[in-house]
Amino acid sequence: MIHDLAIVGAGPAGLMAAKTAAEKGLKVVLIEKKSNISTVTRACCQLLIMDENFEGESVRLSEGKILFPNNGFAVDYTGPTCTVTDKYYISPAGHKIHFSYPDKKPIVIKYDKGLLLQGLLEKCEKLGIEFKNSTVAYSVAETVEGIELSLRRKGRQSTIRAKKLIAADGVNSRNVESLGMNKERIYFATALCVLYFMEGIKGFEPTAIKSYFGLSYKSNVPVIMGPSLDNENIACLIIMGNKKQRPEQVFQNVTAGGALSPLFEKAQVINKLGCAVNAYTSLRVPWKDNTLIIGDAAGYVEVEIQGGLMCGYRAGNAVCQELAGEGGFEKYTKWWQTSFEFNSDDYLRVAQGFALVPTYADDELDYLFGLIEDEVLEGTYNQYKSPKLMWDAFLKHRDRIGQERPDLYEKIKSKRLTLSDVL
Repeated sequence: MIHDLAIVGAGPAGLMAAKTAAEKGLKVVLIEKKSNISTVTRACCQLLIMDENFEGESVRLSEGKILFPNNGFAVDYTGPTCTVTDKYYISPAGHKIHFSYPDKKPIVIKYDKGLLLQGLLEKCEKLGIEFKNSTVAYSVAETVEGIELSLRRKGRQSTIRAKKLIAADGVNSRNVESLGMNKERIYFATALCVLYFMEGIKGFEPTAIKSYFGLSYKSNVPVIMGPSLDNENIACLIIMGNKKQRPEQVFQNVTAGGALSPLFEKAQVINKLGCAVNAYTSLRVPWKDNTLIIGDAAGYVEVEIQGGLMCGYRAGNAVCQELAGEGGFEKYTKWWQTSFEFNSDDYLRVAQGFALVPTYADDELDYLFGLIEDEVLEGTYNQYKSPKLMWDAFLKHRDRIGQERPDLYEKIKSKRLTLSDVL
């Protein structure tokens, strides 16, 4: 038997692709390594990003649905939410860069990914999609009819055949590696991340996300604190590291000896989730022969949950068009290249906007943050737009920086972290 479509990965992208393709009459099989698809077992911030035109879409949550007006679809969601209206970048001395909208409309809305997945799963089951849970797809080969996928489940090997394949198996995709498509990408690093869910943190604000920059916080990357869905007294602390400086050790340094340690004197960890992420450049052309790569598997680090849903919807339609000889994969590629900012030529310069530590010393961060702490910047969450706004605000004071801190001024020029040729 040959399926019309095989999908590897039952996350937001894979489930949405399966649902979309099955609704159009395709025979779909979905392979997932987890036994329980809707159980969230790895670190995920579970944020609906409310920026206008973020990833080419302005999502809205209304009457039990997440609306995607530009893409023309909606996803049911009736679970709990938590609204964030303020975002802060905070220097070692406590100077704050504030991002917020004047009317306090949401920057992000936190929601339950598990419930979202469960809703999609139930719809897929009703459509008669075949599921192969607890199964690893570890190799794909081209055939005359399409593809053959090699599977492993509880030590037993098998194969399935399909006319087309969608690889939605996440940022560490086995199928992308099997197809040799990582050879055309630049590998940067493997990032390790742990989310610590904690209660009793002093001064915790459940409507704000705070990122702490500086070596005095005992981390080379920002320490991020935001709300959880459990209740308003439980915070989510995001700690990042690598194989040399593991997040568990960073957590101990941050909470026991860093500048933030007084906040954790009476705090306790009630849960934690982790993940490891291989950071590659994105696949600008995310398909090869009969396989389409979607979501995090093709992206630079991640596409966010809402991006995964859009990729799935677009991919399900693309396969139908491809089978009909209408160039669906090419159409998907054009949408992919224009919708996600990491596919632009300057995305790495944008990403450098977060490389404040250890590029800048704590006293330099205090100086720069202090220049603009009385301003309120646009309430964006966009990880590419935020550093642009920050550096634009810093550089309005370029003459003052040059006069008061000429050494810092020269460093800014030499590091090229301004994201434009304004200096």
